[in-house]
Amino acid sequence: MGLKGEEPYHRFVNAAIGWVEEFSFDLFLKPYETYDHARLLAALGSKKHIDFLKEVPYPPLELPMAQFDDIIEDLGCALLAKKGKRTYFLPKSWIADPKSMISVIGLSRLMEGVYPDDSLEIDLWEIVSFRRRKIRKILGSNKVLNEDLILEAAVRSTKAWPILILAIGKDITEIYGIGGSPVYVDHIEAGRVEISNLVLGEREFEKIRTIVELNPYGSLNLNQPTVKVEFNLKDSKVRLGVDIPPVSKPSFDARNLSALPRLPMSRLISLGTISEGLAARLIEAMYERQPILIVGRTGVGKTTLANSLLAYSSREWRIVSIEEVREIEDFSHYGLKHHPYVFPGERESMVTTFLHRNPDLVFLGEILTEEHARAFALAKESGFRVIATTHARDPSSLERKWLRWGMEDALMGCLMVFMEFRSAEKLYKYGERGWEKVDPNPSERFLRMIRSTMGSKTNEEVIERIEGVTSWIESKL
Repeated sequence: MGLKGEEPYHRFVNAAIGWVEEFSFDLFLKPYETYDHARLLAALGSKKHIDFLKEVPYPPLELPMAQFDDIIEDLGCALLAKKGKRTYFLPKSWIADPKSMISVIGLSRLMEGVYPDDSLEIDLWEIVSFRRRKIRKILGSNKVLNEDLILEAAVRSTKAWPILILAIGKDITEIYGIGGSPVYVDHIEAGRVEISNLVLGEREFEKIRTIVELNPYGSLNLNQPTVKVEFNLKDSKVRLGVDIPPVSKPSFDARNLSALPRLPMSRLISLGTISEGLAARLIEAMYERQPILIVGRTGVGKTTLANSLLAYSSREWRIVSIEEVREIEDFSHYGLKHHPYVFPGERESMVTTFLHRNPDLVFLGEILTEEHARAFALAKESGFRVIATTHARDPSSLERKWLRWGMEDALMGCLMVFMEFRSAEKLYKYGERGWEKVDPNPSERFLRMIRSTMGSKTNEEVIERIEGVTSWIESKL
């Protein structure tokens, strides 16, 4: 039950929970003293304490594995840490002491099912905050737990523990799980890492499924075996997708949409995701109205690259984004004229509508269907600046897919960057003679623009740094 290594603690807590009324909270706040006192009273013939000793094992004395070499992410209530070549999820109680760990797990059990009166109208993190306050009240002046451990107890009492809590990690961009296998994450600095001691078992999957089904559109059944919902967790906006048979083994992926602002082009360059020259060439193409397609398999960073590219837009442009599920930032928060739309219907009709609204740049999200490709072609032929992403392994597979749609002409004249995992690899054009590899070779003015933003920690900072530069560049084109 729970994380590997916690079984003895859960056995003690599960057995002791029925005796809380008899022993108050001392079973969890002073477990060893309370148990030893019960032993004494049992030796003196107390039937109640004899029954207690039969039902409740002695509190564990050893913590699970807690040594580590390096911290990848501090989640407040837990660490994502490396030991040797492996990555582990380490609750903060694992690096405290056995008594604190018993207190944390015991208090978390007591908090299960405890909600504020208006719990139907508040989000998951507000429930965590409510339970933190309850735990502090239980502890009173007893300082057996620090704030991280109180937070851990509160989070453990919810269905976000232990997997979805990873989504509050500032540099964790995505979490993946397949039934019976270790959970793995995409991390900005560490890359893709498997968490050795965190396996998506049946119980953990049911927690995630419950969170999905709390959403009005989150029903999972044979007729709807795959669902995507969005929810907030602390400062993170999470898009959670869950699949069940017959389409897949029980599985999920959770994307931390709030990580995008912390992935500006400057950081992608420093991480080796894209070269300075290729980044400058894409920005140059955007200003010169050359359509841009970012191509690659699922999870390689296509949307992240597109989002970072949009941050270099001119403040004078009207930017329209049309997505089935909102993924990119709302750049209007930073002073750009951005109008984001979430539209699960036909995009071609949306593009037709926007023909009369004079957008300067259209971001079409992911091109998944023939209708999406027609929308891309219409935007391109209308002279808008157009950026989109699409799935394909390589130029040949992209061409075959668009040939099947009868839309290969829409690829003509586009600049296409092909991505592998976390890496923009190659730049191509498609023309009458087929595929042509492109040398980035950007002009000096766009290289200077990129260099002026190096060191930026967010897309907001990028936009602030290039204010005034974009108008000057446009005047020279």
